[in-house]
Amino acid sequence: MLSVLLASFLATSIGGVGIALYLGLGAAYENTRNLWVLVADNELISLQQAMEERMHNVGARANWVASQVTQGRLDPDFDLGWDNTMRALAADEMNVMAYGLINGERRFVGYNPRDMTEINHILPIDDMLISEISQLRGPTNDKTGFPRWDPYFKQPVIVDWVPLFRNGHYLGTFVQYLSLSNLSHSLVRGRENSPGVPFIIIAGNRVLAHPMLQSWGDHVAAALSNGADQIERSPVPLPSTADIGDPVLANLGQSKKLDYPAYNKGTSLSDVQISGLDIGNQYSVIVTKQIPDTPFSPLILGIHFEESLFDAEFDRLVLTSILGAIVLGLSIILAVFVARHFTRPIRRFAAAARSLEAGHLDMTPTLIGSRIREYDDAARSFNHMIIALRDRERISSLFGKFLPPSIARQLLASGTDSGVLPPQQRDATVLFVDIVGFTSMCEQLEPARIVAMLNAYFDTITNIIEDHGGIITQFQGDAVLAVYNAFDDLNDHADAALDTAINIQKAIRNRLFDGQPVACRCGINTGRMIAGNVGATDRLSFTVHGDAVNSASRLEAENKRLGTQILLADSTRNQLSDPGRVEVAGDVLLRGRSQTTAVYTVGPDTI
Repeated sequence: MLSVLLASFLATSIGGVGIALYLGLGAAYENTRNLWVLVADNELISLQQAMEERMHNVGARANWVASQVTQGRLDPDFDLGWDNTMRALAADEMNVMAYGLINGERRFVGYNPRDMTEINHILPIDDMLISEISQLRGPTNDKTGFPRWDPYFKQPVIVDWVPLFRNGHYLGTFVQYLSLSNLSHSLVRGRENSPGVPFIIIAGNRVLAHPMLQSWGDHVAAALSNGADQIERSPVPLPSTADIGDPVLANLGQSKKLDYPAYNKGTSLSDVQISGLDIGNQYSVIVTKQIPDTPFSPLILGIHFEESLFDAEFDRLVLTSILGAIVLGLSIILAVFVARHFTRPIRRFAAAARSLEAGHLDMTPTLIGSRIREYDDAARSFNHMIIALRDRERISSLFGKFLPPSIARQLLASGTDSGVLPPQQRDATVLFVDIVGFTSMCEQLEPARIVAMLNAYFDTITNIIEDHGGIITQFQGDAVLAVYNAFDDLNDHADAALDTAINIQKAIRNRLFDGQPVACRCGINTGRMIAGNVGATDRLSFTVHGDAVNSASRLEAENKRLGTQILLADSTRNQLSDPGRVEVAGDVLLRGRSQTTAVYTVGPDTI
């Protein structure tokens, strides 16, 4: 009887511990792998976005140069103008290794954007096909060549090119060389201590980016050139998956798809493929994502990492299960506790990710640390990302207090730290507002009262200007300079400026600003002007320039002589949707003009 009871007890204990061991180890192992697949998927999405943004910027720059040449604003034969424009392009974060012009003499003349050193060399015959194709095709948008190893630059490149035509005549080909070595470096930058090896494959088996790509070029590609004259050599193809020196990529065709419902059915990872590869005693998990719409062929983005990443966690779970075998009850309790403990960080991570995906950045919780190394690393990385996003939101908010919001958004979206936006010439309307008798106020009031009055006054008119789509470019003492349609596209900008002036007059009438009544005069003018940033390298100001801007200020001053509150030029009247809104106020001779200008105002019933 004792033997039967003992055998039953042992069988029950061993069975219970075995079940607990199987369920605990299986669930925790699966959850850990799920977490790393999720992290890998996030990295692939970030890599995809970075590639798309880089190629978009390169293409936009090429098409801009082509359009400038087509419109006659840029001439490759005018050396000084072309050279100045090329150097101005380097002020932006170009993400290219070299750029310049291919002429009809098999010669590439360009620049290195990092230090603006000139590059001048004769092209291989293969590269001259670009120029020949450009002349045959005629004007077109930019094209991207198939990635290859370039013997002149001694690194892998992508060539983006666009033909330059004016009046049907071919003037050359604008070419940009995008370094794939930089792309490979960006794969590992910031994740040096993270597990896994990222890679990009094109054309089925050609390695576009990999941490070992530059090393391959320094040895294998150099040997393929055989020390021959690089001018006569054709480009060397990119290495195949078997040549790069990565055993996982070399045997990628032998990997087997892991068909787990958690990965492949009804989840956010449904476009990710997970496969396993067993090479000797090393088992690797491969996470890949295919991008079909690219300039050359479908891309395969991927990360592979060894399954031994989970071994430390596995060993801890085995030890926990062995201790639980001593007492069946404790093992069951411990198994339940461990299961909940292991899934809690994942649930927190998923909840935080859902909050972030919904756009609730301020409500996204901070993930707490974990004693498990992988969970703790993932939590720290997620928290750092949230801090960076919140800092960006804070910078954007603070930036908007010192710059017009539309300009601040353009600068933050540019992805550079230069603070430079390309200057542009626009037809726009300028509103100049000035306080009447401000000098007398300054003589009668204390400085603190003047500042308080101005702040209250500026708050009022700033809201009115921005509600009508205007952008304030300058506060000049007691005066405000606002523009419409200079930085943002705004239909009916003349009406918007006139409505702003009328509403400003209504808002300040019979109102006190810090106990002080205020009256103002408004001048409005429409015309061609240049919008851009000027100043020193480390201190820039965004404003508008041109005679149309100066005329608005002079019109404001003419209000005093004509006894009006709002004056607008005939150029603004002609742009109004209903010119009958205004009436003739007289003819004035503006400073710097040789002939008088008809000016208009609004009737007294309007304001």
